[in-house]
Amino acid sequence: MCPSSQTSSEAPADLERRLSDLANLYEVARSLLGARDPDRVASRIVLATMGTLGARSGALYRADERGRLRLACHHPPEATQRGGVLRVERAAREWMLHEGAFALGGAAAARGLGALRDRLTGRHDAAVGAAIADRYGLAGLLLLGPRLLDDAFTPGDLALLDAIGGLATLALGSRAPDTGRRRSAAGTLAGLRSQHPALAAMVGESRAMLEACQDLVAVAGTRFPVLIMGESGVGKELAARAVHAISERAGGPFEVVDCGSIPRELIESELFGHVRGAFTGAHRDRKGAFELAHRGTLFLDEIGEMPLQLQTRLLRVLQEGRFRRVGAEEAVEADVRVVAATNRDLRAEVTARGFREDLFYRLNVFAIRIPPLRERPEDLALLVRHFLPRLARGSEWSVDRDALAALEAIEWPGNVRELANLCAALAVQTRGGGRVTLADLDAVWRRQHGEEPAPWRAAGAAAAASRGRLGEWALQQVRAERFNLVETARRLQRCKRAGDRVPVTERSALSYYVAGEILRALAESGGDAGAAARQVAGSAQLLARVTPRVTRLIEALRACRGDVAIARRRFAKLPAEYGTLLERAVRQAASR
Repeated sequence: MCPSSQTSSEAPADLERRLSDLANLYEVARSLLGARDPDRVASRIVLATMGTLGARSGALYRADERGRLRLACHHPPEATQRGGVLRVERAAREWMLHEGAFALGGAAAARGLGALRDRLTGRHDAAVGAAIADRYGLAGLLLLGPRLLDDAFTPGDLALLDAIGGLATLALGSRAPDTGRRRSAAGTLAGLRSQHPALAAMVGESRAMLEACQDLVAVAGTRFPVLIMGESGVGKELAARAVHAISERAGGPFEVVDCGSIPRELIESELFGHVRGAFTGAHRDRKGAFELAHRGTLFLDEIGEMPLQLQTRLLRVLQEGRFRRVGAEEAVEADVRVVAATNRDLRAEVTARGFREDLFYRLNVFAIRIPPLRERPEDLALLVRHFLPRLARGSEWSVDRDALAALEAIEWPGNVRELANLCAALAVQTRGGGRVTLADLDAVWRRQHGEEPAPWRAAGAAAAASRGRLGEWALQQVRAERFNLVETARRLQRCKRAGDRVPVTERSALSYYVAGEILRALAESGGDAGAAARQVAGSAQLLARVTPRVTRLIEALRACRGDVAIARRRFAKLPAEYGTLLERAVRQAASR
């Protein structure tokens, strides 16, 4: 038989097998409908899988709240030791998660599972197994005994078993993130970094950074694609490298493709490679990023910039795990995990038909948002002390408090990258002296921004300089948290526990100081609510958060109807330094 006729005869058989697998998966899924009780779900999974693959027996283990695998179901029932706990070493867990579905009779299982293989074959007469994975790792284990007809399980059977394992994950549900050992191990950044040193590159101690790192650890142990979202300069590539280093692919390559910087006519070759003569200038065969990242991770930065035509091809590669070089005929297999990043709103891009909807849902299995610097101002000091010693010689650096307060007044549109560049300029400005003052910061700002006024020297800050010291300080703290008083109080309490001198930590006290500063702004603006709001906000970005506070305060003043005694009772907890301003504001409100 000639090769062409052989291929044409095999194609219908392959299609028939695929249709049969889909029908079997459909039947398994149907059998799970209506089951809510975990034991009933486990029983239906085992029975449906046994029927689909023709196995004599089956068992299912499920992870408990401490991550231990407990026997949930076995068929036939009399062949089991009910309630047994399966001890699984870390190396065996990682091997099963990597394999998905596997045969227990080969040398690969003996190496990957060690003594666990003998326990599975001895206790359950198991011939094949499939890992049930959720976002936290190994959530369960599905086992099947030998086939009724005594013939061996085929690679196609294992592929179907792997797909059934995915259905089992959905049917059983994901474990809760804050249970038992996970709560204590992953409750702090220090705990996460001790377990996963790769997270040391994610500098910060804020709650926002903790949540991002917890997400990175959770997704690293899975095989899913990852979508990292965040503004330019927040550290999306650092996050992608952390996912790679924590995952089972850490020993493999990590390749980076910047989809926004490569010309459209070259990006296809960059991703998939080309053969000699494929286009003008292709003088030799060249491997692409997918081929170079085999058994590793491919980081697609700014994927929102990828041309639509190439998005279609990328989707097919993600689905099939193989591709063709530009100009080639033979397919290349690629075992690659894709981590994509974007600073765009991809949902909006899908609506605007700038990004393929099917590719978006393929990548958006697990999305992680890296917070911008303005949302974690408590990390500023840590980042500055991280960058300065790396940029200039000197083992110790100090930053004056007024200089740190000035840094908190910046909106940081360029995020951590902008801060790193500023630190480089400060290292030069101070001649590596080891100390950064407000004068140094002023000099660097003038050099970089010319006549543009520094945020900490702007009109709002200049007016604040003439106010009572504690009121000025309180307003700066609240601005740093975008007028979220709850988060401000939490941050100040953490600073106080760390040994810093913090005069006010209570949310209620902060609210009265903010009210006092609004009264001061009203007095200085002659009762102009808009001007007062702009003065208190200090920047246009915060104006929308301040204006409602100003409006409510003016309404409360008007309700006093010019009676200072009523106003004093209503604002009894207002700090004494604002007493005169309160009287003035009450009279202003009554006259309008």
